[in-house]
Amino acid sequence: MLLRAGVALILLGCCLAQGWGKRGNNNSTRSPRGKGSRKHNWGDKMNEQQIGAFRKSLSHTNVDRFHAALDKMRERAAERIEPNEQEKAGMYERMKQMRPHTRTPRVRPDGDTLTEVNEKQGVSQNLYGGDMALDDPQVDVILGDFVEDDDSTDDDVAARKKRQAYRNSRYPANLWGSGSASPMVYYYFDGLTANAQKMAQLAIDFWQNSTCITFVKSTTNSNRIRFFTGQGCYSYVGMIGGTQDLSLGTGCDSFGTAAHEIGHALGFFHEQSRLDRDNAITVNFNNIPSDWVDQFDKETTSTNFNYGMPYDYGSVMQYGASSASSNRQATMVSKVPVYQDTMGSDKVSFYDISMMNDHYKCKAKCTSGATCVNGGFRNSKNCNSCICPEGWGGATCAERASGCGAALTATSTLQQASITVGSGQQTVQPTWAKCHHMITAPAGNKIEITLNTLQYQQCQEGCIYTGIEVKASLDHRLTGIRYCCSDDVGQKIISEGNIVPIITYNRYYQSTFTFSYRLVPSSTASTIQLAQFPSAGATYSTSTNPNTNGGGTGGGGTTVTCTDDANCVTWASNGFCTSSTYTAAQKKQYCPNKCNMCS
Repeated sequence: MLLRAGVALILLGCCLAQGWGKRGNNNSTRSPRGKGSRKHNWGDKMNEQQIGAFRKSLSHTNVDRFHAALDKMRERAAERIEPNEQEKAGMYERMKQMRPHTRTPRVRPDGDTLTEVNEKQGVSQNLYGGDMALDDPQVDVILGDFVEDDDSTDDDVAARKKRQAYRNSRYPANLWGSGSASPMVYYYFDGLTANAQKMAQLAIDFWQNSTCITFVKSTTNSNRIRFFTGQGCYSYVGMIGGTQDLSLGTGCDSFGTAAHEIGHALGFFHEQSRLDRDNAITVNFNNIPSDWVDQFDKETTSTNFNYGMPYDYGSVMQYGASSASSNRQATMVSKVPVYQDTMGSDKVSFYDISMMNDHYKCKAKCTSGATCVNGGFRNSKNCNSCICPEGWGGATCAERASGCGAALTATSTLQQASITVGSGQQTVQPTWAKCHHMITAPAGNKIEITLNTLQYQQCQEGCIYTGIEVKASLDHRLTGIRYCCSDDVGQKIISEGNIVPIITYNRYYQSTFTFSYRLVPSSTASTIQLAQFPSAGATYSTSTNPNTNGGGTGGGGTTVTCTDDANCVTWASNGFCTSSTYTAAQKKQYCPNKCNMCS
């Protein structure tokens, strides 16, 4: 997620494009990419005053050059990022497994999500990825292949050819504090509404309390962020230098949106743009208008660094599954179908926090202190305490998170639990009321969880107002499976391990969730296969396969027959058999039938 959806080791900056205010006949309609490309009339949903203010806020960007590059990129989007036929076939198969939802009406008239707000405000197509301004050096690095003018210097051209070197030349200078041990971000509010300022401060406090970064109010520091009421929600990426604008306009006054835009300002791009995103999602270009395809542009090895962390569907930098859709249908399809509604979260995920700590070298500050477990890490502001994955708490992340909820023990007998969470007020609350359950079964077992009832639903994409989150993966650092719709009642999950944290949360009225649970044998197939493919560097034991002689986890002595791993249906649909990451021997070992390698 760095560098675009992961952390952006932020190199860049950009400009916006041409044709401002030219409202044209059919050009004002949104058409799917497959209907043919067209140039966008930049600013065609803004009046002249709004256009002027928007351009002024992009003071680090040659706007016309930026927009010209975006136009060119959109024209060539298909050859860059459209999935192949096998990938699309797998996507359609997964879509058949997904439950149709009857969404509840919007809670906020200006839009419940950042992408809805920016579409309504008419700014999405005027920014990279729907909400990012790029300065001129960033335009050269990210959109360099599409810049066709004489403004570039010899250094710019060299940067395009050697993007990795260009990145290294600016990192860590593009971090706030330029890589110092105690990074400081200077900021001030300029004309924000009272609620937008409140949400911005909540998000600032969250990032400050979760990292080694200190935010300081200042209108005079040479490098600072100006939070202002602009046209929609957007930000520059990383520290640009001088005063850089971050807009929280109409509809942007929510914690999640503020945390997302601050994430950009600190160096994050979008999760769905990660270099490895094709292992986690398939982009459905049939549902994307031609002038929105850049929202799904994918990073390269030169612009994306994720600190070894996996793709997280619940990242606050991940757009919702139907973002930028021409028909309200999915533009992103999860390769693990049960995670479809986890995308579009308004909550900062644990991996977001962990990655930001790595990006700013916060973890290196604690050379001793608490021994954190369950994936937690030392808090750089108090090394004797830990920052824990949601669901876990205590000084070392060894306990259930405090507050409402309960520790539950699964047995072979079906048991039931119920919880009501929320303020009961029919207004959107600033943050979430939460309760935490922890279900444990004896080692060597898995846990079956069934959602029995869901009262007072808010069936919104990303479950942004209320939901129940089930962490069925072995990796509790990952965001769990989220349910928030009446259509989800009856859904059954089989965990990967014998411990399952469950988080229920609400920030609009209240919700009641009832779920049942019991232990099941470890041989029971898990509902999720979070690892889309086997680890490329590992070998798998075949001792449990009755048709295999020998065994063990080493590379030698394992006899492979034409019996597929239990996960091969999923792996094959995700492109394992055609992946260049794995050798022919590995494909034959894991999925000989699916990969047609039995002979």
